[in-house]
Order: sequence, then C-alpha cells, then structure tokens
Amino acid sequence: MFLTACTKPENNKANQPQQNKLDQQIETQFKLWKAQQNPQLLSEYYQFMSQYLKHPPSLMELTTTRNYMPEKCYSKRFAIPPKAFWKNVVGSLQLVEKLNGNEYFKSYSITAIYRDPELNKCVGGAGKSKHLNNYAVDFYILNPKESNADEREKLVKKMCQFWKIEGKNFKMGLGVYGNNRYHIDTQGYRTWGKDFKSKSSPCLKDDK
Repeated sequence: MFLTACTKPENNKANQPQQNKLDQQIETQFKLWKAQQNPQLLSEYYQFMSQYLKHPPSLMELTTTRNYMPEKCYSKRFAIPPKAFWKNVVGSLQLVEKLNGNEYFKSYSITAIYRDPELNKCVGGAGKSKHLNNYAVDFYILNPKESNADEREKLVKKMCQFWKIEGKNFKMGLGVYGNNRYHIDTQGYRTWGKDFKSKSSPCLKDDK
C-alpha cells in the first residue's frame, strides 16, 4: 500500500475503476523497479526520511512520480534522489503533515517529490522546478473530492488562508491546481494556479 499516512477514497466516482487500474499498474511497475535497486540504499533513504516525520510516506510515495505524464515517460517515473538532496524535502513534508494534523484535510496521497532531470525533460517540466532538487511535494487530497464542489472550494479557501497568514514564516510556495491537487515547497513565499502563474492562483483573486 502506498497511502501509508492516508486513507483510501470511497469507490463512488465513475472514474474510480480506471484510477484503481492505473494505481495497480504503477504499483506493479514500482515493484519491478524496486527489485533492481540497491536494497540497502532504499532502506537508508526511507529510514532517513522517517526520522523527521510522525507519519512518513511509503517508499513508493518517496520515489515515484504519479502525476500525469506521456506514456513514453512511464519508465522514468521512479528515482532515488542524490544523498545531498535527501534533507531538502523534509520541511515541505513536515508542512504537509502539519496541515493534515490540523485537519485542513483528513486524507491525502503524495503524487510527486523528486523528479530527476531525465524525467523533467521528458514531461516538459520547468528548468528550475523545485522537484529537481527534491524540495517539493505534490499531493492529492482524497476528501472532499468524494463529497462535492462546495466542499472542495471551502478547502481551497482554507489552504489560501493558511498561506496568507503563515506562509511567509514557512517560506511556503503553494500551487493550487484544482480538483484537489496541490504543490507545496518551502523555497519562497509565492503562489500560482493551474497555468503555473501567480495570476491564476485563487489565493490572489481578492488581492487587487
């Protein structure tokens, strides 16, 4: 299971069987990739991350990019970051954990952390993406996705409120991609929306 710190959504969406099938395919690919890696290195990386978190992500979440990508990039979705980058993401993961612990959202699934240069090029990622140096966390909030649009909108407002009030203290970067998908890093106080530009962030809509 890769939702170590989270819970699964209910199967009440029309696209749930398709999503489940995709998750199973990625999990199968992950197991094949894992079998080809140095088990000592994998264990060392997981233990390193675990010491900083109350509810550490699974090894699969730490090493797998599950965001949408072209099929040609599938084989590149798995990677262990260089050791020099390991600690970079700790602050971002702790911030996600803080939001979860304060019940901004009850359950979530991490979809991307480290992205190596080969995958970044394949998916057309930004040249200065925070994922390249293992600073960023993309995650998918499982509820209120299973409820309704009003609840999802309330969550966006809560996340934006946290960013406005406490974001500067955490040097928080908040990406709001819609459909309960978010990006968090701690590399600068800023926000953006679906097109990766600040103007599209719902957090700035009321700021004239």
